[in-house]
Amino acid sequence: MRKFAVLMVLGLTVAGAREAAAQGTPADRVYLNIGFGVESGSTDSADTKQYTLYDETATTTTTAPWTSGSFFGGGADFRVIKNLTVGVAYHQETNTSDTAITGNVPHPIFFNRPRNFTGSATGLYRRENATHVSIGWIVPIGTKFDLLVSGGPSFFRLEQDVVSDVRIIERGGAFTEVGLEQPTVVTQKRSANGYNVGADATYIFWQNDSVRLGGGGFIRYSAAKTNVRLLVSDLDTTVGGVQFGFGARIRF
Repeated sequence: MRKFAVLMVLGLTVAGAREAAAQGTPADRVYLNIGFGVESGSTDSADTKQYTLYDETATTTTTAPWTSGSFFGGGADFRVIKNLTVGVAYHQETNTSDTAITGNVPHPIFFNRPRNFTGSATGLYRRENATHVSIGWIVPIGTKFDLLVSGGPSFFRLEQDVVSDVRIIERGGAFTEVGLEQPTVVTQKRSANGYNVGADATYIFWQNDSVRLGGGGFIRYSAAKTNVRLLVSDLDTTVGGVQFGFGARIRF
């Protein structure tokens, strides 16, 4: 999916350069947009902790799959010379996930009799904020339709809930069962730098002498890598992904 998005944008860039040469320079100076979209990125987080309990080894494992969802955002591009633009955009994407908790602990009386346990922490929160700076090229296609292809650096801020500790409790007579107390959940915050490349198509529905209003859609690939600390390890995670969206456009 990532390679497809990048190749698609590069193809639009080449085609757009040829089209722009034929159509000339646009009249608009400021390009504003706001809208919604979906993001296709995903990442899995799993960690295992080993510790000593009752003079034997106990193990706890947490596993949390994260799948991106819907987002909202907006941006502004400014035509500086001919078809060349500079711009800045922002998006925020949020979702929740459940963390599965598994493990085993030794028996407090008998050696080599580990007891398994399972549990979960539900509704853990993950929020991704990103600012995208870009240089672009406007491709006029007729009088009401145009294409903006662009790319540049992206700056991400990630907030993610993780299970940082799990405590067991003994249940049943003769230590036959093991349960879990409420898992300790903390919010990890990370910043990461990445990049973006995308294409935005706009169709104008209404205009007067000073402003033009329209709608459009875009495809953008933007991503960065950072790490999040779980039980005992700092694990790599990816933010961003392939994004598709639509919304309102204002030109003047």
